Order: sequence, then structure tokens, then C-alpha cells
Amino acid sequence: MKASRKSFWLVLTIALMAPAIARANIAFITGGTSIWRWDTATNSVSLVVNTGFGLDSLIFNNNNNIISSRISVNQLGSFNGVTDSTFASTGLGPGVADMALEPGGATLLVGNAFGTTISRVNATNGAFVTDLNVGLRPDGLAYDSSGNLFAVLGRDELVQLNPVTGAVINHITLLTATGGVTGDADALSFDATTGNFYVSNDAASGGGYWIVSQNLLTQQLINLNADIDGLAADGNLLYLIQRGVGGLQVNLATNSVTLTSPGISGADDIAPLSGGGSPTVPEPATLALLGLGLAGLGFSRRKQ
Repeated sequence: MKASRKSFWLVLTIALMAPAIARANIAFITGGTSIWRWDTATNSVSLVVNTGFGLDSLIFNNNNNIISSRISVNQLGSFNGVTDSTFASTGLGPGVADMALEPGGATLLVGNAFGTTISRVNATNGAFVTDLNVGLRPDGLAYDSSGNLFAVLGRDELVQLNPVTGAVINHITLLTATGGVTGDADALSFDATTGNFYVSNDAASGGGYWIVSQNLLTQQLINLNADIDGLAADGNLLYLIQRGVGGLQVNLATNSVTLTSPGISGADDIAPLSGGGSPTVPEPATLALLGLGLAGLGFSRRKQ
């Protein structure tokens, strides 16, 4: 009996200590005033919450609350699974849009797409911290696996920024298929598996995405003939949001679309699927261990 109890407590301890991971087959997407959940395993979409505000971007903070940028009123909202409330409303704007959770999760960045600043905000209580003046319109924001900050600026270049001063450290100008300078660069995602950045091309016709090396030396434009707004990379898959239509899943080995979501009205952006700003849930193995532990507890009590 003593041995079986020890085994039970060992299983239960392992289950409770196991880390949470991002659930990659679930994507969270903004559309109009709502946040939607796309389950790519069943290829179904369901409403998470209608906030009543025009939304642009969304990320998750360390409390696993959904932080959304209410671009229509220059606020950030927070949804805790039950209630959507105002998270930040001071010092922001104009045009709060794309966001990134900073390393460690204590603060987040939000780009002011109708201006030339990126605001830093406390990721727990929404308090304004400071502005980074980057001199051009900021769009997509992302940190790489080394903790370096990158942003899409002026709709035509991907830059590495000093996270304290906002100064440009390195940059690459993004080009169209004919070699001209684009004016349609938007969202940004970094994928630790491939070691590349992905930048959306939201041209009304001929849109797609750029693949850019981590050192900003090379680029490849993938044309999908679709207006791509938000995107999020996860391993060998890339999830794209076709503006006003819905989600697309791309196999990065072939750069081909492998799944198209049901329609999402006003589809605009997607939360990160891995790394900072992504949702976390107990991984299936952890849940299995926890279930085994609880079953063992019930058996032990019956034996007593």
C-alpha cells in the first residue's frame, strides 16, 4: 500500500510540474468587433467574445488573458475568459494596432499605426510605461529567439530596433515581384524552427508574404494572390489571415496552402501561435498524467 501511494504522489507531482505549451491547432483571430477561435483539427470557427469595439490585433499575456488592440478608440482590451474590459487607455495612439509581448512577459509593445511611435505598456495592469519614437509608421512587431526587437516600418522595410531608444540597428527594404519597393508590408512573425521572419503582403491583389532571414540579408516573396493581413508562424506551418475573408494554413516546406478556414467576417489578425504572446494550455501528456494521478487517488481512497 505504501509503495502504491508513493507512486501515485510521484505521478501527480510530475503532472503538476510539467510545463504548459502553446496549443498550435487552435488559432485566435480578430474580425470586426469580435475575437474568433479557429480549430484547425476540425476546421471550425466559433465566437470567443464580441467586444463591441473595432479590433486590430491580439496577444496573450502571462495570465493567459487575451489583450486586444481596440483601434477604433485607441485602447487595449482584456478578456479573461468571462469578461472583456478596458485594459489600457492612457498614453496610447493614434491607431493602436499590432502588438508583441516582450521577453519575460512584464511589458508589451503596441504600434501606433496612425503615428510614428511604439508604446510600451505594463502587461499585467495596462499602465503606460513609455513611447519609442521610430520616425515612421510602425506595423508588425516581433522578438527573435535571441531577444532582439524587430518591426515593420513605413510599410516598406523590416528593421531591427534598439528596444530602449527605438533607434534602427539594421534593416532590409522589402521588394515587389518586379523589384520595386513595396508599400504593402504589414504583420510580422518570427519562427524559431525555421529561423526566419515572415512579413505579410496585404496588397489588394497579388498579396502573400515575404520570408526574410534572421540577419535581414535575404528575402523571398511568396505570391498567393490574396490580401494577407495578419500572420503567425509555428514550426513548419504558417497561418495567414486573408483580409475580411478568414484563415489560411500554409506548409512552409512547399509554401502552399493546405487548409482554408470557414469564413470570418472582417478577418484581420491572429495571435502568436508559439513563443511570447501565444496562448498556453497543459499539454495532452500532462493532462493524461494528471488524470492518472487523480484516478490513483480515487483508487487509493476506495482501498482504505
